[in-house]
Amino acid sequence: MTSIQDNEPDSTVYETRVSYFMLLEEKQRALNKKALLHRLVYISRVSANVLDKRELGTFYEELFKALQNKHQAEGVTGILLIYPGYVVHMVESSIDIIYGILKDLNEATSGGNGLLHDTKILTISHDVPTRLYQQWSYRVLNITSSREEYEGSEGVDELVVEVVTSLLKLGVYILKTPKLNVKNAMDTLHETVPELLIPQDQIGYLLKRTELDSPAEFLKTFDQPVDTVLQGELVWPIADNLAVNVK
Repeated sequence: MTSIQDNEPDSTVYETRVSYFMLLEEKQRALNKKALLHRLVYISRVSANVLDKRELGTFYEELFKALQNKHQAEGVTGILLIYPGYVVHMVESSIDIIYGILKDLNEATSGGNGLLHDTKILTISHDVPTRLYQQWSYRVLNITSSREEYEGSEGVDELVVEVVTSLLKLGVYILKTPKLNVKNAMDTLHETVPELLIPQDQIGYLLKRTELDSPAEFLKTFDQPVDTVLQGELVWPIADNLAVNVK
């Protein structure tokens, strides 16, 4: 005869189990962070109708303020480098802010009247441990426009790594600069650390590469449901390799 104890469910069923996500949340609370930190790096071509490049800086200041008010999200840090015809932008913030920026870039491109177009995403890093930049700022680089074609031998992957590495090194350089000298250092980047500024021919080359995602392509993947239907599931009778043996 089966005892009453045999019919009782295993005590482990009622145990409170801790997931990896819960551990990450606890870690964020300990650091007084509202959300996980993410880092986005992208490049774009400046629209011809942008006469004053400072408009780009003002636009992003207003966009960040609107996104933070909407999502009550983490602050935004990073740097926007404005070239005569391109921008290189690194942003550190929550996923809500990153997603909002990409949506804005996509809408601006599809509308055809945005400040930027031909955007390519170089990298998105998730769960970044610490911020590299202490604030968000932009600089209009006082350099001559260049239309030279890139003639290097590096592949797209190597070039992306090189660009992102330069931005990280630039962040370290600014971080180590005494606070009283930061503004002057930012205003003279093209003179003091020209080796940390991405050459314009490399930016132009990467903007043409189909291997890199546009905001629209990234958002399509981001928004796509995980439980997609396989083509084989739409065929009847079901293929032998997908059939379930119920015997």
